[in-house]
Formats: sequence, C-alpha cells, structure tokens
Amino acid sequence: MNKTNFIKKSIILIGLLILFVITACGSESEESENTVHKVDNEEKEEKSEDENDVLAALNELARNSTDTEEIYITDEIIVGQEEEVKPGIYDLEITGGSGNIFGERSDIMFLDINWIGGTEGNDMGDPSKIRIILFEEDRLEFSDISKVKFNAVPEEVDPSNELGIGEFIVGRDIMPGDYKLSTNVEMDPEFENLGWNISIYNDEKGKQRDQMFTATNDDVLVSLKEGEIISLFYDNIDYESSADEAKLIFTEK
Repeated sequence: MNKTNFIKKSIILIGLLILFVITACGSESEESENTVHKVDNEEKEEKSEDENDVLAALNELARNSTDTEEIYITDEIIVGQEEEVKPGIYDLEITGGSGNIFGERSDIMFLDINWIGGTEGNDMGDPSKIRIILFEEDRLEFSDISKVKFNAVPEEVDPSNELGIGEFIVGRDIMPGDYKLSTNVEMDPEFENLGWNISIYNDEKGKQRDQMFTATNDDVLVSLKEGEIISLFYDNIDYESSADEAKLIFTEK
C-alpha cells in the first residue's frame, strides 16, 4: 500500500465524513437556509484545498484533540472518533507505574510507537510526559504501566528551538530551517551510542531519515522542512535527573 501523503488523506477523509453527517442532518429546505448552506459549502471547499497541505492537516488534527480523564490500563487502547481516545496531538502523561509504551499505526509504516516512561519522579529518571500524534485506528499497548492521561495539545502553539521527548511538527512546534544540535544534559562519552535519536518523517515523500546526537557524535546538522514530523528519543544515562527536563536544542545555522 502506498503510504505517501497518508496524513493528508486521513485527515481529509475525517473531514469529509463530518461534512456528510452535517449535510444529512440539515434537511430544512427554506431558501434562506439553502443560501447559507451554499456559502458554507464554498467555504468548506476552500478549506479542503488548504488541507491538501500536510501542516494544515496536522493543525486540523490538533483542533480535534480531546482531553481524557485518567485511564486505567486493562487492555490495549484503540484510537478512534467513537473511542475514549480521539485522533489528535497529545502530551501522554503516565500517572501509574513505569514501563514501555508500544503500538501499531493503522496505516503509516513510520512514526514508531516505542517509548519508555514512568510516573513523575520514577527511579530511572524516565519521562512522565511524551508528546505523541495519534491517528484513527492507531493502537497503543502498555507494559508495567497502570494509568495514563491524554492531555490535548492546543491548535495554536508557540514554536520553540528546544524540544523534549516525543513527536513534533515542523512549522508548528519548530520553524523550518537548518540547525546545529546541542543539548542541556550531560552525555557520557563512555556510552558512545547513547544520547538523542532523531527521526524525521516526510509525508510528501513517504520517507524517513535518522540521525544521532551523542557525546562522541556532537557535530550534527539537521535540515527541517515544513510539515515534517520529528520524533525525539532520549536515553537517560543520569538516573538522578529527570528526562522530563531534557531538551534537544536547535541553533539556526
């Protein structure tokens, strides 16, 4: 199956589904209402053209994000419009236990769901909050984690050049550009393969590129294009510090 432009297609499909329901429910036939519907449809057609852009589609996803109450983990979590966890962009907060977060994307082969986390102040210094983008029919599985919350990220956010652990959107969380990398945490050169793992997914091309930033590989440049998704993983070597405070710093070149 061709994975290219999956994000745009999936968001547009949801939009069309919502439009169909709205149209079916609006059955009045008065001329004034028909005029309103005509204007609305024209606006929706213009909006649909805008949503051909990946960034616009992801902003639409953020607009539909919905906070959850604390969820006890008794089985896998399925993401869906009719499920407790809706498609959207979230800060996944671990409120019970410490362990692994796995999962499967419904259709996209990249954007791996494979994280380690724990309650705030856990002994291993693992993050208690992870930014995550969830699409319709994605599935989440938890090992040794008993409770979580999904905190919706607003549609409007202030871009930053310091990002933590999770998935972030170029043009939204950080501006496009060429950046040299640094970090606010100390990385031990004895562990030359541990530090930051960076994956950059381009939906237009349906491709992913990877990079590492470690104590022995600290001269790294990344080029970020609008609409790309950056996945940031951090291996915490200093268990006395919290990975919640770890930031990968992007300095414009």
